[in-house]
Amino acid sequence: MTSVDDLSISEQSATIGGLPVRTHDHICVLYRGEDQRDELMAEFLADGVRAGDRCYCMIAPDKNHRIAAAMCARNERTAAGATSVVPGRLDFVGPGASHSHGGEFVSDRMLRFWDEWGTTTFDRDGVVHARIVADMSWAKPLVDAPGFVMDLARYETRFAIWALRYPQVTACLYDLDRFDGDVIVPIVRAHPRVWMNGVVLTNPYYLQSEHLSAAETYELAGHAAAPL
Repeated sequence: MTSVDDLSISEQSATIGGLPVRTHDHICVLYRGEDQRDELMAEFLADGVRAGDRCYCMIAPDKNHRIAAAMCARNERTAAGATSVVPGRLDFVGPGASHSHGGEFVSDRMLRFWDEWGTTTFDRDGVVHARIVADMSWAKPLVDAPGFVMDLARYETRFAIWALRYPQVTACLYDLDRFDGDVIVPIVRAHPRVWMNGVVLTNPYYLQSEHLSAAETYELAGHAAAPL
């Protein structure tokens, strides 16, 4: 279990549900219902913009206004504090432009998407730190497709390795009211850390090797080729 005392100030780059998380963290956030989702996203994103982070929110386009309103409400409740001289930026994108382009999900395509995003954000734009949050509800209509859940779990595992390459924090939000154990169990095992019921856990069930070979891990970590 992680508490505020477990992390040094230098390691605390964001909070989720009031709890500190670290740069390079890839966290599975298990929530219930749209209200809790909105609250968690608003905290993560509003605080990121205040800190000068590049923030990226993947959610259905018809939900953008809910998140923006929740962020405004959070800013009104938050006491004045340290704010970056250079304000951050928030980009919204729908799942159709990222995870489920063309109505289907292909994990290899998504990793190419993030490679391009990382190059643009950090190498071209010179961003110092970023926050990524994704509402994974888009996956619900696809869970019965043959092989989809395992492909999604494999993607999440590969993303966890990719996340080590750039100074960012990523939260993947899964609604326990939408997904049953057949989805949640393999997805949890694909994330190094888990947020649930106001607790951040280092995941003892994380099984990177279940989905990736050593060569794939080496390559995803940013090396040009796998070792001989």
